[in-house]
Amino acid sequence: MNSTRPKVVFDCNVLLQAVARERGPAAECLRLIERNVATLYLSKPILREVRQILTDAVVQAENLALTSQLVDAFLRKIAYRAELIRDVPPLFDYPRDPNDEKYINLIAAVDADYLVTRDKDLLDLRSGHDLTAKQFRQRFPRLSVLNPVDFLNELRRVIPDARES
Repeated sequence: MNSTRPKVVFDCNVLLQAVARERGPAAECLRLIERNVATLYLSKPILREVRQILTDAVVQAENLALTSQLVDAFLRKIAYRAELIRDVPPLFDYPRDPNDEKYINLIAAVDADYLVTRDKDLLDLRSGHDLTAKQFRQRFPRLSVLNPVDFLNELRRVIPDARES
């Protein structure tokens, strides 16, 4: 990790959890971004996916607080807090889950320090034994792929400002 703020990419599920569970670890991860402890990176395809998931009828039925006003406010907030990378070149093929390629390509475009996810396919890239996982580790040797709880613990360990205030 460099001496500047860590570069972070959150997957869609982490952002969903952050808005749906205000007191959960994903929301705490987002609060670190709001406090400028780390820099969140987003792309247009990721924002589209987040909007699609947050406005999905099934997701809204399970999370009654997800009104259209809350979704709009949340998307404005993360877009304001994040660095939006408008053109992310396709640099990494991920046949196991092509929908996750947008995250991996954004990681490559910004040279991210962390990917925060609960997605098993993405988490497996750090320890998997298949060719794609090995290529991923060679391409991103210093990237940490962590779930929200482990990300919070890691940042609190390495950055004093990340500790709860």
